[in-house]
Amino acid sequence: MRVLAALAALLATACVQRDTRERQGPASAVTPWQTVVAEAKAFTLRIGFVPTANFTHTSTDLQDFPFCGRAPRLVLPYSYEDPAIEWRDDLTPVQCRSAAPAMDVHYGMSEALGEIASPVTPAMIASGVPRMVYLVVHEDCHDQFNLPYGIEEPLCEVISYRAMLAIAREPGPWTNEERKAIRDYAVVNAGRIPLNLRYYQQAAALYTRHARGELREDDLMREREAVFARAEASTGSPPGSINNVALANRMTYARHHAFVERVLERLGSDLGRLVSFFRQVDENRMAAERSDEGRAIEPAPAPDSTPLKSGPRQRALPLPRTAASVRSTGGAKPARPLARPAPRADAPFRAVAGDGGNPANAADVETPAALLARIQAAEAAVLDTAARLLPLR
Repeated sequence: MRVLAALAALLATACVQRDTRERQGPASAVTPWQTVVAEAKAFTLRIGFVPTANFTHTSTDLQDFPFCGRAPRLVLPYSYEDPAIEWRDDLTPVQCRSAAPAMDVHYGMSEALGEIASPVTPAMIASGVPRMVYLVVHEDCHDQFNLPYGIEEPLCEVISYRAMLAIAREPGPWTNEERKAIRDYAVVNAGRIPLNLRYYQQAAALYTRHARGELREDDLMREREAVFARAEASTGSPPGSINNVALANRMTYARHHAFVERVLERLGSDLGRLVSFFRQVDENRMAAERSDEGRAIEPAPAPDSTPLKSGPRQRALPLPRTAASVRSTGGAKPARPLARPAPRADAPFRAVAGDGGNPANAADVETPAALLARIQAAEAAVLDTAARLLPLR
């Protein structure tokens, strides 16, 4: 209790999002937001999280983290990291939605983002007790690992929703209404993940048929709208809110979710063991990458073979992931570079953020197809490492 009181006091006196899941209206909050954040953080420490600088200060000027994603309608992106999506954080909703008719557009906001010493924003406070609990666990989870986002997102989803169920059961400051709201939020949103997977797969089947010449473009557009309508109805999403960009974003959280759930089951449904296990996976993966780099005859085009990250939870910032040893653990908020749009499908993608290097040099650029292949290979490598390590535990 002393730890919780200290955390609450810190958050109350401190100086002044990744994520696009459907939001529920806030419950009639009785528990102060400072206590909500402190309780959620205390739970994460009990399952093995290291402390982070997220949510240790508030912000009044930064309301939330907006994002705008746009992609050609004839392309179904692999995930929110697919370079086919142009992510921007400098557009208004009107500017975002003024894209050409041949583009799918997805505009939204995240109340918080991990890995950047995220403040407690007004949008986060207004989101209600259940979502605040979710945001603290999920975004702090991103500071614990250096995994590809295609693995890290479903991992943090599993941890977040299981943590919410545990928090709702444990003694704490919650009212009965808040306990029910926390539990219901976890159950409802976790239940939507396999639905998102199903509808992405249905859309992917249509695009495969179109690529084979079995489906005309106008038929593709008509049939995909039917898929989107079913997805909206089954997940409680507003009509017209789902398109290729939104679906690809959801697929980032859904593609490997069942795998993480199976791992958790093998570990006795113990969240602490799950956190420890994926830390071991992370360490083994990075050790293998360092070993591969040491055997390479030619230097790699980028100093880190981990693909750069972009997407709504990063506010479209293609930043290299930091090493686990230098993750956010306190101190001043880091400065962030300006957002950059993703390249066109026919343009080369610079492998390293920044101005260094000569774009004309083939070693300094990477095509979108090559980048996507690296993203997929990085995910596959983690799955392989996890599968090899799991039987030993």
